[in-house]
Amino acid sequence: MDIRFLESLVAVIDGGSISAAARAQGLTATAVSQRIRALEVEFQTELLIRTGHAAMPSRTCIDLLPRARDLIIQSACLKRDFGRNSLSGPFCIGAIETALSEFIPSIVKTVSREAPDCNLSITPGTSRQLFGLLERDQIDLAVLVEPPFVVPKSYFAITLVSQIWLLTQHIDAGTITRRSLLEQPIILYDRQSWGGQLAWKWLIDRINPENILCELDAMRTIIAMVENGLGISLLPASIGLLAHKDDLYFTSPGQSLPERQIVLIGKKTEMHQPLCTLVQKAFRQLDAQNASTCFMKANIKMDNFGQG
Repeated sequence: MDIRFLESLVAVIDGGSISAAARAQGLTATAVSQRIRALEVEFQTELLIRTGHAAMPSRTCIDLLPRARDLIIQSACLKRDFGRNSLSGPFCIGAIETALSEFIPSIVKTVSREAPDCNLSITPGTSRQLFGLLERDQIDLAVLVEPPFVVPKSYFAITLVSQIWLLTQHIDAGTITRRSLLEQPIILYDRQSWGGQLAWKWLIDRINPENILCELDAMRTIIAMVENGLGISLLPASIGLLAHKDDLYFTSPGQSLPERQIVLIGKKTEMHQPLCTLVQKAFRQLDAQNASTCFMKANIKMDNFGQG
């Protein structure tokens, strides 16, 4: 039995169709179908129920699915074990949205140069999702917002950057005051996200909940909405946000709001393996600016949040 065939089966179930699995795996639909058929012949049972363009798992497939997923995970772990004493083999980094553009390109460049035999993959997700993948050994390292709980002692955590918060609106709207914050539409950084929890604790007594226009955990989309004059948002001062300084007006909420910490987290058991050590070194060498340096470089002008 070929583990890759099981991966295709799981991809079909997760994607809901053979075409979706083919796109996710970079294969043709015919190739995925052939893999599924080979498994059905080997197991002598129907694994998928095909209805139009959709595909659903059969009762037998549902029963086998947990073990199939476990075999895929164990196979990936085995490959990592064989390559753990060298700069080769698979290595997966999970990253939140802002890290994908601000950190990951430099990391990929470093790894491709210093470990050309490494099969590096990047998994996007929310901080909560990525920490879960890390717990289940489905990724090797994660770049995420500092968890709102004490990280277990079996993990290491390296702070990459601390980001202050900025009240943000379209540049033509000018300074944000207590009154405008109460009266204007609010584009809310998802309260369920780890970063959004920090923002909400500050906003909860300062906005009218009825004025919340929408709530989402997608920084680039929030910035685009603010740029289009749809409302005010409280966002961390990421390099991605500051790149829009010509179209946005920033107001500091003051010192009462803790900074958002972006951290690199992994398991201590993997900390000193060659690939993990290389990636940690690459992250430490990043030009991950602290908030004050960002403002100096971007020449940002902003007001302090006042009574108005």
